[in-house]
Amino acid sequence: MNLSRPASNREETRAFLEAHHSGFHLPDYVVPSGYILVANSPKTTADGVVQSICLISTSGPQPETVYKVKKIVRDCPNAYLPIENCTQLIVWRQFDGVHSDVLSRFARQVFNFLLQSHNIMITDEEQTDDGRRFWLNRISESFSMSDRNVYYIDLNNVDDQLVPIVERIRDNEEMMDEYYEKGWGNNEDHKNRAFLISKLNLS
Repeated sequence: MNLSRPASNREETRAFLEAHHSGFHLPDYVVPSGYILVANSPKTTADGVVQSICLISTSGPQPETVYKVKKIVRDCPNAYLPIENCTQLIVWRQFDGVHSDVLSRFARQVFNFLLQSHNIMITDEEQTDDGRRFWLNRISESFSMSDRNVYYIDLNNVDDQLVPIVERIRDNEEMMDEYYEKGWGNNEDHKNRAFLISKLNLS
């Protein structure tokens, strides 16, 4: 909520900029005029290695954060897959308004960068309508990419070794006909279900 309120957003942005930070580079992304992309240094905490990346508008009288990603990398077993390097993302974005064009392109670039860096992106149980629409767009475009795979997983559906069974989704028709309602919903069962986009072949 501090970032959602203009006054406290400006205050938090000022504090972030005054702390140790540096410019952050996203491959194939040119930061638009009137914005800066910065990150603080990764810091080891009890939760893991934490780093915040912020897209900040500098066009007004005071800088304001319009998009912030807090990345937490943990060296612990993944709940879905037998990989050690787990990444959790906490994402906040400004209401679109005057930033709508910049935010739509930037969110996609951040997603692609993190997928390239960590090989896998997993939905969580808390999906807003906008978040679900964003994921559907990323899933849809992944079907046309040779280096991406889309999967569905239900943590209640396990094999003989109690490892969750990962189901590959081949195309948009299969996604919408067989998996959309299984994967997204408001009841308790859906909290254990997720979609995965991966550069790894998991099947």
